Amino acid sequence: MIETININWPSGAIDPVIHCPACGSLVLSPLEEEGPGCHHIQFIIDSESGEFNYITEPFDEILKEFRKPEVEGFDEWDATEVFLEEAESNTFYVMNLILPSNVSIEDDPVCLRIGFELFFSEDQEELYEELERRHDEEGLHDHSQN
Repeated sequence: MIETININWPSGAIDPVIHCPACGSLVLSPLEEEGPGCHHIQFIIDSESGEFNYITEPFDEILKEFRKPEVEGFDEWDATEVFLEEAESNTFYVMNLILPSNVSIEDDPVCLRIGFELFFSEDQEELYEELERRHDEEGLHDHSQN
């Protein structure tokens, strides 16, 4: 089962600003044609349409085994549900942002689901290299004893 966090967004609140939990990059609007500006994001889907707003090719390949084209009404949202229940991964993480309906109180809320692949070792190496570079620039490292 994939790690998932649910965030219930309060009715009437301004739209949330979402950042990647691995690198801190701003997750752009799921309607951007270019997609989000973060390499950790594997997909963005909403429950209202049941279709992907954004999906990477590698995740599209992974999801093939969870799709059921022979089942009528089984959409991409359903395939991600099966993936979350059946897949095993130590580095995959899903955020469900539950947004209240703007139409009426009786309508179901819309869930914006964002899938992240967190690549811990690569990200940590990248982060440490950047910190090392900054420390060198600021003269915080004493290399005289190396």
